[in-house]
Amino acid sequence: MAIAQVRLNLLLGKRVNSKTIARNTAWYGLENLIGFATSLITSIAIARTLGPTKMGYIIYVTWLTGIVSQLGSVGIPITTRKYMAEYLGGGDYTTARFIYFRTLLIQTLLAAVATFGAVIWVFYNAPAEYRIAALLLVLGMLPAMSNFISAQANVASETLSANLPGSLASTATYFILTLLAVVLDWGVNGIAFAMFAMKWVDCLVRLVPTMRRILTWKSGHAHPPADLRARMMSFASQSVMGMLLTLVVWDRSELFLLKHLTPDIRQLSFYSVAFSLAERLLIFPSIFAAASGASMYAQYGRDRSRLPSMTAASARYIALISLPIHIIAVPLAAPVVLVLYGKQYVGALVVATVAPLLCLPKAFSGPIQSLFESVDEQKYFIVTTVIASFIDIAVAWLLIPSYGALGACLGSGAAQFTAVVLMWAIGIRRYDIRLPWGFIFKISAISAFAACSAYLVTSKLAALPALLAGCAIATGVFILLGYIFKILEPEDRDRFKVISDACPPPVAAPINYLLDRFTRGLAPNSTAI
Repeated sequence: MAIAQVRLNLLLGKRVNSKTIARNTAWYGLENLIGFATSLITSIAIARTLGPTKMGYIIYVTWLTGIVSQLGSVGIPITTRKYMAEYLGGGDYTTARFIYFRTLLIQTLLAAVATFGAVIWVFYNAPAEYRIAALLLVLGMLPAMSNFISAQANVASETLSANLPGSLASTATYFILTLLAVVLDWGVNGIAFAMFAMKWVDCLVRLVPTMRRILTWKSGHAHPPADLRARMMSFASQSVMGMLLTLVVWDRSELFLLKHLTPDIRQLSFYSVAFSLAERLLIFPSIFAAASGASMYAQYGRDRSRLPSMTAASARYIALISLPIHIIAVPLAAPVVLVLYGKQYVGALVVATVAPLLCLPKAFSGPIQSLFESVDEQKYFIVTTVIASFIDIAVAWLLIPSYGALGACLGSGAAQFTAVVLMWAIGIRRYDIRLPWGFIFKISAISAFAACSAYLVTSKLAALPALLAGCAIATGVFILLGYIFKILEPEDRDRFKVISDACPPPVAAPINYLLDRFTRGLAPNSTAI
């Protein structure tokens, strides 16, 4: 009787996790898709208006100022997410509330100090032609850094829908102001002001409702656990170290080398345009990874023994999403660049062609990194990233003088591949993660065949016809082969039905029909995450 009850509780736990991940995937997906569309439109407008030469300077300045803001997104905010999720998963709302308000206070003080120091730097060291723009950008650091706490608190409580209003308001603000800056020729200062306004709007719209909701939790009179402070400090310090290394491996540090190793400033634009397009493909796996990661943090407080199986399941669905998108994007990348950015960016075509494959490893970093964070073992992420950072710098330093943007792209890709392979090797060995290798091979082979079919057409047509025909052929071939080889397992169908069943019947019916056609068989019971 007891064994039957344990099995029932396990099944119910899996079903709850699936529904929670599906719900958060939908909310996080909506938030990111809106941002994706907006950023794509604004970046194209800016790039076409300014051209690759002026765009190169804007990219470099924005990247430099963005580094400081990115450093504010780790350490305390990530610690907030991890430990709030852990205590909320265990039902301890009092400690979770304490963590939120304490970390919000500390983060705001640090943000104020960082902003003040950056303002001083602008007045004494920033180039005159970028001084106003740099000042606007650094003043946006204060709301951006403080805003990370509320955003991560919403992730920790598995209510990603609470982050949507702030994202919508800030995205609309940035979109309108950026288009005005382009149309009215406000230049770099106009773009900087759009970013400044976006960060303040996002912070204010997100902060107030988050605080109001957390204030409804019981404050209690008990002191936080004795070991909490030490655990949080250790975790935060590891997060900061990891972020410093992340800036080298994951956040296009090659821009710095490009600026100093090649005399052609356009190479910065070619690299950024090509790599940005490829990284935008990561929006789909990152949506799922963020939603599943939030549940993994909470699962640590509920039943940590299931973390390896959740990690493997997350990798399976990221493979299902990422492999087709990135592989099929290879023959379509050059037509996309020509259609969106014009012939003045013809120098980015080779980089754009290889970038989707070089960015692919990054799609698989989310689940294994979430596992390391959940079990307080970020040291594995740090060690692997240190190794990858040396590879990144060495390859980029060697190739950039001769190959420019392509050399930078190859350096980034080599580093990301190294880091991801090492992280998964450690995770598989230490936590007995069982990846679906057969499934991954099947999806890769089908995607490669679809990409080759598209290439036979795109190589013989002009940009726009090649893009349209290539998309249609690749999609058709992939669907046909997916149907023939039945790429979904019964448990996959059950998980996807959690999402489809939440849709209106006219939408759910065809989705469920396709799920049945792609599934090898129907299981009587669900085995959701």
